Amino acid sequence: MHKLPSSQRGVTLIDALIAFLVLSLGMLAVVRLQPALHQQAEVARQRSEALRLAQEDIEPLHGLAPITAIVAASTTIDADAFGSPRYLRIRTVDAGGFANIRQVVVTVSWTDRAGNAQQVRLASMIGAADPGLSGARLLAP
Repeated sequence: MHKLPSSQRGVTLIDALIAFLVLSLGMLAVVRLQPALHQQAEVARQRSEALRLAQEDIEPLHGLAPITAIVAASTTIDADAFGSPRYLRIRTVDAGGFANIRQVVVTVSWTDRAGNAQQVRLASMIGAADPGLSGARLLAP
């Protein structure tokens, strides 16, 4: 058996304790970061849901025949059993001085679990032309 000099005795124990301390600090940092990561993931899920709600409101308007039928509206979507918050969807319509074009802006807002106000805004320009005729210009006369 090889004997260590007296100046090196206990060095491996100190190395092991330092490694354990560094590992413990790393694990503590991960544990403290976990709730923030969970909240950010939840807000991202809510933002995706809000964007889906805004698209759900705008898409049917693209095929609406008289453009004058596009009007402002406000809708509240209640919370569901899966923990989604209550969303408020507001549609604004602006003619912008044009008779055959409408700018539609849908804003979906909600309050996240931390109490912060969140919102998603989706804008679209809708023309009065019949969408079924949009490919007619590509056809040869």
